[in-house]
Order: sequence, then structure tokens, then C-alpha cells
Amino acid sequence: MTMLNDPALLPAPRRWPWVVSLVLLALLQVLLWGWRQEQYRLYATTGLRFSEVLSEETVQGILEPEEEETLLSGISASFWGQQLDSVQGAGGRKAEEVVCIGYWGDARDCLPVRYQEGGTPGLLGKECALSAALDEALFGSADVVGLSVTWQEQHYTVYGVFAATDCVLLAPSRDHLTAAELRGVSADAPKEDAEQWCQAVGLPTPQAIVYGPQRLWLADCLCWAPLWILGLGWLGCLFHLSLAWPGLLRWLFWFALALVFALLLPLLLQALPGWLVPARWSDISFWEQLWQKVGEGRRALAETPQLWRDYGRL
Repeated sequence: MTMLNDPALLPAPRRWPWVVSLVLLALLQVLLWGWRQEQYRLYATTGLRFSEVLSEETVQGILEPEEEETLLSGISASFWGQQLDSVQGAGGRKAEEVVCIGYWGDARDCLPVRYQEGGTPGLLGKECALSAALDEALFGSADVVGLSVTWQEQHYTVYGVFAATDCVLLAPSRDHLTAAELRGVSADAPKEDAEQWCQAVGLPTPQAIVYGPQRLWLADCLCWAPLWILGLGWLGCLFHLSLAWPGLLRWLFWFALALVFALLLPLLLQALPGWLVPARWSDISFWEQLWQKVGEGRRALAETPQLWRDYGRL
């Protein structure tokens, strides 16, 4: 009996599951932070998709306003559209059924891709960018920066090459613009803010809205998940240990936890965006309506005829 009660002879607690769990959580945290950075590159703007082609006069009035009211609204915009067309290289080779994306504004907002060679083309100087597949179809070479291509009888100098398995051309154009990328839209009421802005500048009501900043907020929440799991695990361990403490010490510890939670709750609610906070907490139907709106937005985006594939999210 004495030997069995000797602590030195008792089996050591298995710590390897905890070590493995911590290592897995650390790896998950690193992967999530990398994924978060990618989301910030892809969804930095609020995207508007229209069911009709925007007139050049309207877009020019937005990007080059004669009055300062548009600039003072805090919202900046870039416009783009895509169409299937033919593109010809400087050597005479021609590619058919090319997805030609014309933009007016900041090309980085209209097509946030990673460039294998060169960089993002500008609005002036007739610069363009090609996908790797179009580069292979027109030139069959990896060194094409500085060469020229022809699209709709306009000559463009290749400024960059990005990764894509389809033939895609990105070039400045004022024709066939059917989408807009906005910066500065309210994080609390993005739908109302975007629609009011469209009405103020003379644009039609968008057929679909891509809520980029809201997606980034959800990505931030997901990135903190491993730390929340770790914190809740430590809190659970402390709570389990407190069960064996003397009564007064145990109740003081529980009171301290409740006090900390009460102090942090207003800060947590303040950090929530307006679109995720119901006007009345007793309104149970708010969450069902929110989920329905999300589904309607995704269906409207998928059914937008002009943008059969959103190459802005490659």
C-alpha cells in the first residue's frame, strides 16, 4: 500500500495531447492569418453590379466631377466591365473569345490579382495587363512586358502578366462598363449607403452588391478563433480548479469573472457592425431576415448576366 501511494511510482500525466493541441492551434493561427491577408487583397471594396451598361457621361461626371460634393461624400469609385472579344499580338497571332476587362479608375480595385511579371497598368498611357494563358496564346514567351497588343483597333503596351488559366485582358476603356468598386462605404449600413450614393450621382439601383468590407470583418473574427478557443480552454481549466478552492475564495473568483464579463460586454457590442445588430433585441425575426438578405444577394450576383465570371476575385 505504501508503494502504491508513493507519488514517484504513480503514472505521469499525459501531457502530449495538450502539446499537440497547442501546436495545431498555432499552425491554424498562422494559416488563418495568411488567408486573412489574401481576403484583404481581394475584398477591399464594395462591389456594385448593374443590369445595364453605364453611360460614359455619367461615369465621367463621377470620376471627374465639376463640383466637390461627390468628393466630399467620402466615397471613391472605379468602374469596369467585361466582354468576350478578340485580341491580336504584335507578331500577328490572334486570340478569340478573350475575356476583355475594361476599367476606368484604379485597376487594382477592378482586378486585384497577383502579377507574375510587371505590375498593375495605369489609366493613362494605353497600358494593359495579360493573363498567363493569353500571354502564351499571343506570344508564347515569358518576357512580354513592353510589347504591344491590339484590342478594338486600339494599341496597348503590355505592363504586367498575372496568373489565370483563361485568356484575360485588362485594359483602360470607357465602353461596356457594368460594375463599380467603391471605397469609403459605411461599415454599419453598406446597402443603404451604396444605394444612396448611386441615387446621388445618377446611377441606377445596383442589381447586386458584393459586401467586401463585411466579408473582411467576418474574416477577422475567424482569424481570432484559435485564440478564443485557447482562452476558453484556460478559462475552463481555471473554473474546474476553482471547484476545489475554499468557499469564499471560489465565490470571489466567480464574482471577478462575472464582473470582467459585464465590463467587456459593452465593448464587444460596440465592436459589432450595425448590420449585425438588430434594432430591437426582442426581434427574433431579425436573424432570419438577415440570412434571407444574404441569400438573395448571392443569388442576384450569380444571375448577373454581364458578369458570367467575376475575374475580379481571382
